[in-house]
Parts: sequence; structure tokens; C-alpha cells
Amino acid sequence: MTRSTTETKTRAGAAARVLSTLCAAGVMCMSSAVATAQNGDAAAPAAKVPPPLFDVTVEHDLPDAKATFEEVRKLMLDNYYTSTLTEDALYWAAIKGMLRHVSPPDNPELGAIWTPEQWARISQSLQGVQISLGFKSQYNPGDGSLTIAEILEGSPSEGLLQPLDRVLRIDGKPLKGLNGEEINKLILGEPGSEATLTIVRDIKVFEIKIKRQPFKISSVESFIFGAQPGNQIGYIRLKTETQGIAEEVKAELQRLADRKVDRLVLDFRENGGGVFGEALKLAELFLPKNSIILRTVQHGDKLQNVASNNETPFVFKVAVLINEHTASSSEIVTAALQDHAPGMRQRSGGAANAIVVGSKSFGKGVFEKTFELPNKYHVKFIIGAMYSPSGRSWQSHGLTPDINVDQDSKIMPALFNLPPDQRLTKDAVLLTAVRWLTSMD
Repeated sequence: MTRSTTETKTRAGAAARVLSTLCAAGVMCMSSAVATAQNGDAAAPAAKVPPPLFDVTVEHDLPDAKATFEEVRKLMLDNYYTSTLTEDALYWAAIKGMLRHVSPPDNPELGAIWTPEQWARISQSLQGVQISLGFKSQYNPGDGSLTIAEILEGSPSEGLLQPLDRVLRIDGKPLKGLNGEEINKLILGEPGSEATLTIVRDIKVFEIKIKRQPFKISSVESFIFGAQPGNQIGYIRLKTETQGIAEEVKAELQRLADRKVDRLVLDFRENGGGVFGEALKLAELFLPKNSIILRTVQHGDKLQNVASNNETPFVFKVAVLINEHTASSSEIVTAALQDHAPGMRQRSGGAANAIVVGSKSFGKGVFEKTFELPNKYHVKFIIGAMYSPSGRSWQSHGLTPDINVDQDSKIMPALFNLPPDQRLTKDAVLLTAVRWLTSMD
């Protein structure tokens, strides 16, 4: 369990609360009570509040702002050229506009509002459950097709679709010209409903019917490189931080430790984030008690440090793998381990033995909270900025690896589908990490 320290470091004895948040490149959620640390429990940053990560002010005055809004709304309803414009549509547009205004300029859709049906699907995905056809794909705007990149284990598509299949139509509807949201609506649906996919495989064109069913998403992949005891390297890939993943990783780490494996590859490539609290728990597995995991700034310029409460952390030499799609929760763990590496101990006070390999990460250094509205809709927006233990922000510019290895992210699905030994020979980032770990005493 992680705990929180505040800048005042009071001995009030009351619990601080890390707010329920959504913090992924799409969505994340945490609701965790954390205790306020007492004097001397953990190192605190300087009391100076960092400047805002991006500007949300308005450069000019807006006299009678509320009345102006209402007047514009009325003018549009009375004068817009078509009667299909409704008052509800304008309110909806205003909400979306507010959410875009307080989101990062390079990620304007970070703030979001969801219908009850959309929120139900999001909640299921956070629990690692999905109701869909069960594949990952890349959209080809040239011919309007989806290229299958990965078949999700246990999904309805398993055994029916293959990687590199191309989907031309769903239920007879061509995909060309559709945006991502429109395509997702065709893929998602009610449990038990069927979708007919028009597939191109090699030179064959045929149709497949797939029934949408709930299935558990496998978020962890693990294996061991090397057969000789004492010279083995563990590998754990985290696809996303779903609820409970920290306990799953803990069990894998214990399995490696029991086999006397002391070197580990922790692969966060293509991981867009997940549950905020799980990221803190993942970092805590490696960091000893009182080590800072994350620093945050929240409403009212409230500075907060989240510190490990783990008295028996795992001891591994760790190579963390990242790329441009490593985001949010994954960046929290990466930044914590990178800052607590030997060269950073003086700045952050930690004891991890880690190096980061790959290419610069996505750069999502803010977290959000989701609120339920009386009409059962849900809205989320930024409530805090995140900083690494040494005080670094990675918002917009990402985390820089210690060893840079450029690799086209488009080949990642194919690499992840290879058996471990073949993957090692073809994956330049993984091979670099393994060589570094092998060179460690």
C-alpha cells in the first residue's frame, strides 16, 4: 500500500486521500486512502510550486461572461440556418469545449464526457474485461481497411482471424472514410450480438461471423531467457495496468526470485497506461520504504509526495523498455525506477538498480478524476500534474531512455507474436537490454 506525504508534513494523524482518478492515455482509475506521513518519514521536495504545464487562461477580459454565453446560445438557436440545431446540442458542445480548453494542447481530447453505455464499457476494461470482437488493428486510410495486428487471447476472434488479415467491411459497411470512433461503434456491441467481417487473407476474400462475448484481457506476459541457473534473465511484459495487475506481477517476481533469477526485463512498450493506483503499487514492488514514488501538484497548489511503504522490496537488476506509445501509468513506474537508479540515488534517495532502454516515451504527465453526474453520465478532466521523484515533469516531451535504440513501433505486434528465442534475435531493444543485463556482475 502506498502512502502520501504533504509539504507541511504535519502530525495531524488524519488520512490524506489520493482522489479517484482516470490517468491513462485513454482512461485510468484509482480510489485509495493513504496515510499522511510524519516528520522525517520521507524526503520532501522544495516547497516551491512548479508553474502550470500549459496555459488555460484567457488573454482578455470577458465582461458579463455568463450573460454573454446565454446571449450567444439564444442567438444561435434563433438564427442558425437549420432547425436541427437543438439546445441540448449547444450545451453538449459547450461541455466538450470546456473539456478541450483544460486539456493539453497536444492532447485536446484528454478531457471527456461519456454516456452511461460508454462508461459501462470503460469500467469493464479497467477490470480487465472487454466485450468486443477481440482484436487489435491498424487503420489503412488508403484502402479503408483494418490490418489485424493482434488477436486477443480468449477473445471471440481467437481461431477465426489471423495477424495481417485485412478487414474491408463490418456488417457490409465499408470502413473507408470512417474515423476511429465510428469504426469502434461497429466493432463494439451487446454481448451475444454478431458481426460479419469481410476479410482479405492473401488473395482470398471471404466473410466471417463473430459473436461478441465478454472475455478477460491478459495484461501480463512472462518467461525466462536462458536455461542455465545463475545466468537467467526474467522477462515481464505489461500490456496495460488493469485492476489487480500489481499482485499478478508480484507473483511473477516471486517465482523468478525463487528460481534465483536476479535480472529482469520490464517491458512497457505499446503500453498506454491503465489504473493509476496499480502503477504506484508496481513501483513499490521495487522501492524500499520511504522512497518517493511520485510527486504531484493538485488543486490549490497542494504538493504531495507518494512514498513506498514496502519493507521487503524485490532486488533485481532491471532493464525497463519503453517507446513512443509508453504512456501515463507506465511512465510513472519508469520514472520512479529511473530516478532511483544508482546514478540518481543522491537526488532521490532510492535503491533500485535500473536502466531504461528504447525510445522516448509518449509524455503524459497529468492525471484526471472522473465524476458521476446526476444523469448517470461521467465526466473526467485533469486534477493534477505528476513529477518524478527527482522533480522531473515528462508532460508532452516524454521520458528519455538511458540507452536510446530507435525501432519502428509498427513492427511491435509482429515481434510480440514471436516465440521468446526468435523475439530476442529480431528485437533490437530487447537484445540491447539483455546484453546490458548480461554484462552486470
